[in-house]
Amino acid sequence: MILVGIGFIYLVTNFVSKLERTAPGLESSQFRKSKEYARYYRKDADGDVVLNFAGVPLDKAKSVWGNSIVKESILDYFPNFNIMRQIVLTQLDKSEFKTFLLKRFKKIEGDYLDGAIDLDQARKALEDIK
Repeated sequence: MILVGIGFIYLVTNFVSKLERTAPGLESSQFRKSKEYARYYRKDADGDVVLNFAGVPLDKAKSVWGNSIVKESILDYFPNFNIMRQIVLTQLDKSEFKTFLLKRFKKIEGDYLDGAIDLDQARKALEDIK
């Protein structure tokens, strides 16, 4: 009986998921956002994901950045600022946002090394770049 219930839930979930992807009015906001943000991604020759914000307004780039997999991969290396900076240099195309982000990284790293902020505050500052 439990197995039948699990099978039914699986079928309903898959059906609704397919319906959301195919029916324009029924798309979830997260699905629409991921579709919209996909145009800012590309893969480089090594297969790494690269964010392309060339010509994108800074506010829009910040919004995409806040939900990007590149941001998540950078935070995986926290507090190794050297590796984090290297990822920014290699996985973001030249743009106004890249310049902004590198300056912000430098400030946060400087504040952390000077003792103005602690490790948790530095991580929070990196997570909340807007």
